[in-house]
Amino acid sequence: MSMVFRGSFARASVLAFAVGLGSSSGAAAEPRAPFRAPLTVAPPPPVRQLEVSWLRMEEPPSEIFAPPETSALLPVVNSTALAVLPVAGGFDVAEALLDAEQRAFAFALDSWAGAARGMEQRARRKAVAAFYAQRAYKPLWREAGAWRASAPAAIERLSRARDDGLDLRGLAYPSETKLGGDADELALSEAVVAYAAQASGGRIDPRRLSRLIGAHPALPDAGAVLATIAAAGSRAGDLLQDYNPPHEGYRALRGKLVELRSAGLPELDRRFAEAAHSIAHDAAPGREAPSAPPRRSNAQVEAEIIANMERWRWLPRELGESRIEVNIPDFELALVRDGHVAHRARVIVGKEGTPTPVFSDKMQFIIVNPYWNVPPSILTKEMLPKFGGDLGAIAARGYEVITRKGQTFVRQKPGESNALGRIKFMFPNDFSVYLHDTPNHALFASAHRALSHGCVRVDQPFRLAEAVLGPGSGWPEERVRKLIGGNERYINLSRPLPIHIEYFTAFVDDAGRLQLRGDLYGYSAKVRQALGLEG
Repeated sequence: MSMVFRGSFARASVLAFAVGLGSSSGAAAEPRAPFRAPLTVAPPPPVRQLEVSWLRMEEPPSEIFAPPETSALLPVVNSTALAVLPVAGGFDVAEALLDAEQRAFAFALDSWAGAARGMEQRARRKAVAAFYAQRAYKPLWREAGAWRASAPAAIERLSRARDDGLDLRGLAYPSETKLGGDADELALSEAVVAYAAQASGGRIDPRRLSRLIGAHPALPDAGAVLATIAAAGSRAGDLLQDYNPPHEGYRALRGKLVELRSAGLPELDRRFAEAAHSIAHDAAPGREAPSAPPRRSNAQVEAEIIANMERWRWLPRELGESRIEVNIPDFELALVRDGHVAHRARVIVGKEGTPTPVFSDKMQFIIVNPYWNVPPSILTKEMLPKFGGDLGAIAARGYEVITRKGQTFVRQKPGESNALGRIKFMFPNDFSVYLHDTPNHALFASAHRALSHGCVRVDQPFRLAEAVLGPGSGWPEERVRKLIGGNERYINLSRPLPIHIEYFTAFVDDAGRLQLRGDLYGYSAKVRQALGLEG
């Protein structure tokens, strides 16, 4: 029986396979034949010329084939190179290049790919089909009537996808013990590809949540995933799980998720963070301490953990052995040196209306006595209305007013009253944000420190400068302070220092307790909604 490949991707891949086989064996056909290139080989057996009709292809490529006349015939084909199968209406060269088992699998693959529903599944099955075409329609997980060792190992990991907060409920993959046919082969491949994509951050595009989220998770190639996992043998499950984030913070949350589902978390562990953060921290003078947050249900805590595990997938796989991490909802900065926290500091982050962006970059230099270039939005929305639109009044307050090509720029001179304080830490980025000092240090006493226009203000910034420059740099805090004056002074880092501005409302502290924070910008709620989680 003849086989017609219905999907355009399957048809193209079959043709590609036919071209590859035809160019490696047999005698040369007429120069007009599109399937095979002439080769210099040993004299072939006598050629028996056959009349063949137009290939039964949908929409043949115009750049390869000239549309035939109804009575026209394609050039002759070497019958020793192809197993010629006369069929009603003509001859299918691509089909003839496959043996019976390959033809049956290719037909099953084409039907399976054509049954895809939705854009995501169509793309996934298209990639899987292309991979099988490249390997000449040979099974990946089966051999000699049994599963290869990689199959049960991969299936076992797929069955535990929930431990990593993943959702494979829409995919039916086979059991570890019962060997199935082509349908199980393809279902396992699709599930493996889906797991790797989800684990790598493919469930949500962070940029659709907010233009101030600059994360770009790198998704793995489907063919590379299948080739890697299928060749891993008994380690296939471990390699599949490795598509999840490798970071300790992620693994700690994963442990809490498993613990919560199996035995529940202690009340102290579940509520410690929010209660301590709201009440036990020093409050600003004259401000009433906020009340304890309401108790969260198990389902709400679980959803919050999974949403934060998902945000770990937005970070680079390599954070850097030495780095800075700023957690916006926790209002805290941590400098990690050689894998250990060397310095912590309180920070002030952007208000709900002017959020601090979430992204990763590299710190390159420090400026002591910085100018503050007033952002146009602050100039037009705040400063000009405050001074009645009088630029002279603004200049009288210690600002420089510059008009260039019809545009007005305002910057504040270095000094004690400068909005950036005496020092700022630079990592040039598309969001124009940085870390800096502030002349109003009393604000760090407040528990809720979302007060800036987007940049991050740091408590005890000169101590941070010493930590950033590192031991042995020759720049202790005292030496950096000696640069305070009226002119900008630059200190270049010996090597760029990775910095990650993060958004984690759930994390595990050094004592192993689950910490919960408020959803300052609503990102966690958006992630939960996108993942279909409760809470």
